[in-house]
Amino acid sequence: CHCDFHSGYPISIPASVSPCELINTDPAYTEVSTKRLESMVSSRTALTLLLARASTTAAFTVVDPPMPFKWPVVGTLPDFFARGGVDSLSEIYEGMYNDYGTVYGTSLMGEDELVICDPNVYDTVLRKEGKFPIGGAESATTFVDYYTEKNLTLAMKSVTHGPEWKEWRTSLDADMVAAWKSYLPAIADAAAKISNVAGYEVTEQKNIAFVDFVSRSAFDLFSAVMYGTSPQTTCSLVSDDEGIEFVKATQNAFDLTGEILTNPLEKVFETDTYKKFKVNMDKTFSFGYKQAFEYAERVQEEQEAEKVMEGASDESKCPVQSLKNIPYVARLVKRNKLTINEIASTSGPLLMAGVDTTAYVMSWLYLNLAFNPEVQTTLAQELKSVLNGADVTTSEQMNSLPYLKACIRESHRLTPPTPFTSKKLENDVDIIDNGNSYRANAGTKISLNLRAFPMDPKYVDDPSAYRPERFLPPAVEGRRGTPSEVIDHPSFADPFGRGKRRCLGSNVAVAEIVVLTARLVQDWEISLLDPMQAAQWKPKQKLMLKADPYPDMTLARRR
Repeated sequence: CHCDFHSGYPISIPASVSPCELINTDPAYTEVSTKRLESMVSSRTALTLLLARASTTAAFTVVDPPMPFKWPVVGTLPDFFARGGVDSLSEIYEGMYNDYGTVYGTSLMGEDELVICDPNVYDTVLRKEGKFPIGGAESATTFVDYYTEKNLTLAMKSVTHGPEWKEWRTSLDADMVAAWKSYLPAIADAAAKISNVAGYEVTEQKNIAFVDFVSRSAFDLFSAVMYGTSPQTTCSLVSDDEGIEFVKATQNAFDLTGEILTNPLEKVFETDTYKKFKVNMDKTFSFGYKQAFEYAERVQEEQEAEKVMEGASDESKCPVQSLKNIPYVARLVKRNKLTINEIASTSGPLLMAGVDTTAYVMSWLYLNLAFNPEVQTTLAQELKSVLNGADVTTSEQMNSLPYLKACIRESHRLTPPTPFTSKKLENDVDIIDNGNSYRANAGTKISLNLRAFPMDPKYVDDPSAYRPERFLPPAVEGRRGTPSEVIDHPSFADPFGRGKRRCLGSNVAVAEIVVLTARLVQDWEISLLDPMQAAQWKPKQKLMLKADPYPDMTLARRR
């Protein structure tokens, strides 16, 4: 059932949830008119029961969430360390769910957190975000502090949540979110170049460790979106040292951010860790600014030359037609809504986000495929049947690969780059779960546990196994109307967030992952160099979760 009776926001209601249960999840539903409810509930008796149930919602008593013992000053930090600390974050989120249930609290050094495990309950939080929702990036205070110290005005807008954020997002949205399909040919070309050298670089010459090859691939792919061509940092014969240094600096900055966020004293005392973070951020911004500024100037000069040659004015051209099939930065120049300086200032953060997050997702996906060769074989068979050696250059091709999409989806269920996703609201909110009401005061961190339901045998059969078949259309349809359909909730689909603050480049990132994986798996068998390494790695928290140590891979030409 899909309805929009709550503040005009579309709501997806699992078939297993009755209208009475739904109305009991959010006090705001008590304001729904009888007429609109009649369109959802066919039975007059059921409607009467529904309204009666709704009338009691406001009577719920607010209770404190269960949580470990909260000590003065440090809060629940002792329990956090007892469970393994930062490097055991996945295990901690699974364990807390098992110990405390579907809603629980934590408090680390004064920051209170309310953790929710049911994504349908978490939806009630998303529906109360307001016009200018607070983004997760605002919690990454290392970036906020750096932008402030360097007086990076435009970058600051990306980590705020007022009208200035809306202005920043609007200026970039159309050419990134809506136009993602137009970048598929450039992404496919970059992916083909990456795959052409993969075996040579990773296996034959051992020039690049596979995990680093994946990070460079993410940079090459997103650079193709930004500038129309790949810098080919994956090819040692033609790679540019500046591009490779940018990838390294981005990785270092993200990893160091994780360390600083988990130990605020790093910034307070300006430790070597914090100094290294700033050095690496300086490198990424310098490279991103220089590259974008020079490219944007060339585009502007070419645009002026075209006007002179054609004798055409801006008004005589069709702006939509002129923006088709051109790189992202060129689109921004042609729209003339941002100055070249503003475009250049935006490029550093965009490249950083476009490289690291995508690389995390792909590194986990290829790890799961290497650990499960039978899955990789099945995927190769689908690719052979559908593509027969071709590149993925259209959205229709992407949608014709259900097993590939299922492999990506299952990888995120089993090994998400982060075990939680978080929001903060500007107003107090009461959250209803299983008949209890929990209050999150304004500014409280409200998180969705991504290691609860997706790893619970009650919802997922053999949850520790990598089985993409779970997410093939027949399996998804078969779960409909059962408690297990909760794992198909969009909050569990990918790491790019939901709502108004969903990652700006999410559509492009998903396309890059699909296109590159389709190309690599058609060309290569990805295997563990040493199968004994299977028992040696564990998820380690940086800014996101990484396999540490990442196993060495070998690539063999697929027959």
